Amino acid sequence: MKKIKSISILILSLILALSCSDDDRQEIENEFANLPFVVGFDRTSDSYVFLPADTTPINESVFVTLSSGPNGLYSDEDITVRYELDATTNAILGTEFQINNTSDSFTIPAGREVATTTLDYTIFPENLPFDEQKSVMINLISEVEGVSAGEQFATVEILFERCAPPLVGSFTAANTVNGSSNGDGESVNIVALECDTYRADNLPNFNGVFSWDFVLNADDTITIIGTLGDFSNVVSGSGVLLPNGTIQINNMDVEAAASGMSFDLIPN
Repeated sequence: MKKIKSISILILSLILALSCSDDDRQEIENEFANLPFVVGFDRTSDSYVFLPADTTPINESVFVTLSSGPNGLYSDEDITVRYELDATTNAILGTEFQINNTSDSFTIPAGREVATTTLDYTIFPENLPFDEQKSVMINLISEVEGVSAGEQFATVEILFERCAPPLVGSFTAANTVNGSSNGDGESVNIVALECDTYRADNLPNFNGVFSWDFVLNADDTITIIGTLGDFSNVVSGSGVLLPNGTIQINNMDVEAAASGMSFDLIPN
């Protein structure tokens, strides 16, 4: 009985749909025809992290595109929109970043999907303060009837930060336990991948030929992540940064190779 009832409801729905008048269909078509052309940036955000060695200016472009329109995608007339900096922008224009466009407007030609110019900007890492996140908010604005800036893509946010990771440098291994050999006295060089993420070029317990990554957390604990060098073996474990600058790894495992390794990395 339940199956018969379901089929009956389906048949009734089809009958009602087929019984729509021409006026109903025309009203629906008119609603689609009156929709605005919607324009937006091709993405909503860009994000950068700069290390002390990063001094070369970064140049990037954001496209302005037509995402939808009435009864189809294209317009038979040129569409023009403009951009403006949002008041929440805290980066310094002309010093920390620069908008390179000679005009604040973008034009999508008739029958086209992408504006003839892009939003072009430059970031100057060398001029950024350390450990302070900067934000540039750029809004897309339409002042023409029948054209709107799409809510989802009407704003692009550019985030950038410069940091001086404290654990970059040369260390000497001591107190190594487990692994294929004792690594006391080996040199370990650490570079920064991000503000809180590092890569060590030597796993002292493994004869100094494998790199490994770790994260320095806000509470000075250490979380080991990633894989062993270019291999697929997952590395895991934990440690702590001691007040004297020593990195103490308490429990490190290498998938299918070793477990329970520990060692200290003493800054040189």
